Amino acid sequence: MSADRTLLVTLAAALFATTAAASSETAATYDAATSANQVVVTVRPSRPWIERRAGAQALDFDLVVTNDDSSPLRLCEVLLRVYDSANRLVLERTVNSNGLSPGIDVVGTPLLTSGATEDLFNPFDRFDAEVPLVRLEYTLRYRREASTADQERNRHRLPLDFDLEAHASVSPRSDQPNTELLLPLAGRMLVWDGHDLWSHHRRIPLDDPRVLQMGIRSNANRYAADLIVVDSEGNLWRGDPWDKRHWLSYGADVFAPASGTVIATANDIPDNEFSGKRIVYPTLPAGADDSLGNFVITDHGHGEYSVLPHLQAGSVTVKRGDVVRVGQRIGRVGFSGDAIFPHVHYSLMDAPDVRRAEGLPAYFRNFRRWIGSRPQRIKRGVLGSGDVIERLGR
Repeated sequence: MSADRTLLVTLAAALFATTAAASSETAATYDAATSANQVVVTVRPSRPWIERRAGAQALDFDLVVTNDDSSPLRLCEVLLRVYDSANRLVLERTVNSNGLSPGIDVVGTPLLTSGATEDLFNPFDRFDAEVPLVRLEYTLRYRREASTADQERNRHRLPLDFDLEAHASVSPRSDQPNTELLLPLAGRMLVWDGHDLWSHHRRIPLDDPRVLQMGIRSNANRYAADLIVVDSEGNLWRGDPWDKRHWLSYGADVFAPASGTVIATANDIPDNEFSGKRIVYPTLPAGADDSLGNFVITDHGHGEYSVLPHLQAGSVTVKRGDVVRVGQRIGRVGFSGDAIFPHVHYSLMDAPDVRRAEGLPAYFRNFRRWIGSRPQRIKRGVLGSGDVIERLGR
């Protein structure tokens, strides 16, 4: 036998021995893990909606995890199995510690300290249209990490080598909200930020102390969109962008997206101003909402409400108790409240209190989506981040 071949055989034998030992250790760890469950998982919202768009399905929800173990826990895998109505496995997906950074860290805080509660953002948010989303079973796998020695050891463990796991079952809603909507701006506009997994509307950690301090208990913006007027070349402003008057959105008419009864408004919040490349926020009247600015909230019936914030001071044309019709002008785009530039924000909600409501999928009718120079007419559909769209009539 040649020296090279002897070396290869020796390496293969060593590799086999190492793999066998690792497999034995992994099996033992797995058996121990299945008998323990020190992580509590809550699905929020508990019955997420299936949102449909262009041959795909979307699920926007979070997994809230609480570490009841005595040790800090590092997430090493999120495993999803999808089952149909006959309880047959349809699909399996995983995101895990294999590979390089950021890897599994994209789902949220990877290290969960003892007693802590964190939002884990569901990484499996899009599915093909033909996948039957009847029951989704999530398995979260963790490794204990109470010391620097644990941390170093965990860096070299395989994804299947874990210390404990937790489970969550999700049965999505296949029905749809009742309210069909008209885009609240005329002309061509950009969905500057929508509600995909990376959107700031989507990624609101509801258990973060800063969020709790603001009184936010649900994500009313879960299906929200920020809309900005653009020209045919996609420009958002002309001239100096640090002057709000140069934004094409500023002062644009805002229209009621659906008929209903106005239940709350604000009309006296001064606009923000740019000072150099910073925002100067005005002193607000007592009791004013520092996030919405000037706004209109409308009750459409059947438990569905619209909110349109960041309007221009003095531009709101409706008041509480008014009955509005779809397409009626209700104000103008401003720069009030928690806004970093002039735009209109839109959310459909299941309650009138924006801090306690959950967002609902918003289906708009009769609009055009521009794909370069090619227009695509949408009779009924949802908006996505980055879409260039245009309302067609009323």
